[in-house]
Amino acid sequence: NNADSTVYDISDLNFKIVGVLTITVPNGGERWTVGTNHDITWTVVGSIADVKLEYSSDGGSSYTTIISSTPAGALSFTWSVPDAVSKQALIRISDATDASVFDTSDNYFIIQAGFTITSPNGGEVWIVDSTHDITWDTVGSVSTVVLEYSTDGGSNFPYVITSSTLNSGSFSWVIPDTISSQVRVKVSDYNDPE
Repeated sequence: NNADSTVYDISDLNFKIVGVLTITVPNGGERWTVGTNHDITWTVVGSIADVKLEYSSDGGSSYTTIISSTPAGALSFTWSVPDAVSKQALIRISDATDASVFDTSDNYFIIQAGFTITSPNGGEVWIVDSTHDITWDTVGSVSTVVLEYSTDGGSNFPYVITSSTLNSGSFSWVIPDTISSQVRVKVSDYNDPE
């Protein structure tokens, strides 16, 4: 009571004042390739000194630590994307000293594999009915791939070489009778054609 200081009450128990953390990137829909570097970014409200960063590749069922403590005020952290191929990846940020203060990506982002075709890679002349190996390198764990080819310089890939084969890095191809000087081969993840 402003007129009588003997009339008062105090909270029965302590309460907590906390800051707010918000993930801004990745926040859903991004496609990040294994082995590339990307900035995780966030905003912070309040005097949070350090944050912990984690990622999930199983839709949030479990998390793996990226870094246990990095300055909150930096507002970003450069992450080398691990071999955790997933369509249900999430980032979680939390106060390094108070795990109850956290934020998670609003929606899933994608951690994808990467491919590099090594043969044919341009300039080869392959004769109809001859056999040649298509070869490629993979970054990231992919068990099965799809191989297709184009005869219009890669504008369209209407021809399937194989709709499913083990990702061994090599496939023996009997050259079809689709004569063209603009042939290109494409390899893609069976579970993620993009």
